[in-house]
Amino acid sequence: IEGAIAILKIRLAKYYPALNSGQTKLQLSLGNIRSIRVILIGAINRPGTYTLPSLANLFNALYVSGGPVENGSLRNIELIRNNRVIQKADLYDFLVNGDLSANIRLEDNDVIRVPFATNMITLNGQLNRPGIFELHDNESLKDAITYAGGFKSKAFKGRITGSRYSD
Repeated sequence: IEGAIAILKIRLAKYYPALNSGQTKLQLSLGNIRSIRVILIGAINRPGTYTLPSLANLFNALYVSGGPVENGSLRNIELIRNNRVIQKADLYDFLVNGDLSANIRLEDNDVIRVPFATNMITLNGQLNRPGIFELHDNESLKDAITYAGGFKSKAFKGRITGSRYSD
């Protein structure tokens, strides 16, 4: 709306010079927003078809559906449009760094697929945010500790113990 107001102000200023001085005001409001249908599938709390406002984005749809299940991936969420993956979203980029670049606007009949997580690590102890974290194949324990918010100030960092469960 702000962009539309700016364009209208420039174009109408020829006919209403008082718009530039502020003596005349321009107000624009949006009457109706159309709806779109989005399908959420995979490791999601409430999979199904959702009707959302046309201004909705990927994170809005994840929120409405309850987000990924406990073992659902937060790192490889796929936005599928016209049978092609057009965006892979990593929610850790947003949660850790505030990066919203993967939060793109949705279109009618988009599909959001949340796969199950493959590499998970449980961190507990003197961490700011103990929990279960998902790692990519190229990430290390240092990355996991970063996702956990680092160590608390009273943590002893001289020894870390761990167990690995694998085939």
